[in-house]
Amino acid sequence: MKKVCAFLLTAAMVLSMTGCGSKQDPREVYDAAMKKSQELTSMEMDYEMDMVMNQGGEKIDISTSMNMKMDGLDTENMRYLAKGTTTTMGQTIDTAMYYADGYYYMEAMGQKIKYAMDLDKMVEQIKSSTGGGSMDSSYLKDIQVKKDGDNQILTYTADASKMDAYVQEVFGAMGDIGSQLEGFTYTIKEVSGESVINKDGYVISGTVKMVMDMTMEGETISMESDTKIVYHNPGQAVEVAEPSLDGYTEVDASLIGG
Repeated sequence: MKKVCAFLLTAAMVLSMTGCGSKQDPREVYDAAMKKSQELTSMEMDYEMDMVMNQGGEKIDISTSMNMKMDGLDTENMRYLAKGTTTTMGQTIDTAMYYADGYYYMEAMGQKIKYAMDLDKMVEQIKSSTGGGSMDSSYLKDIQVKKDGDNQILTYTADASKMDAYVQEVFGAMGDIGSQLEGFTYTIKEVSGESVINKDGYVISGTVKMVMDMTMEGETISMESDTKIVYHNPGQAVEVAEPSLDGYTEVDASLIGG
């Protein structure tokens, strides 16, 4: 389940990072926004994802919400903090993650662990999962832009055949996390979305709908997901307060799949 959520959230965040400009070709709007997002060193976002998994007529609903903050990206003082909740089958799980000074801290289901993690690897994973990748407008089709007051609204449909290759590239850049997806195959059937872009060319919100089939351990599961993302004050500095780091047990990252 963790692998599935990681896949869907990564794809949704990458696709929601669009925007910028006025009186431009929609593809120029998109590409300009991707460049702008790659230059961000601070970011705060909230996302909500509702997912339905269907296997042999049996459906499972999963809802996830999370707040993510990061600052100092591409510096040795980089900080990352994420807190969220996942609800499925009547159970609710709270999670918290923090990265600083070469250590990754994770709390879930009453357990607290920490492990050493290379800064460059962590930065690469953050960029991949928050839209700071290298996907350009060639992966999209049917892109439209319209004005809404000072904002612009960009709508698009992704080229599903090209998205498979791009997501593989993203997970390849995510190192140990990406390697956990070995044996996990998927077919993206439909991806569509909408992004709201402010007058400064930053995305302030986005929605993504995805339909796909995935095969894991010989079983095929059909999935539909709807994701909503809000970016807070894009382009401004974000303060990442250090949480209490008491009570964490250090472990070998290789023992938990990185």
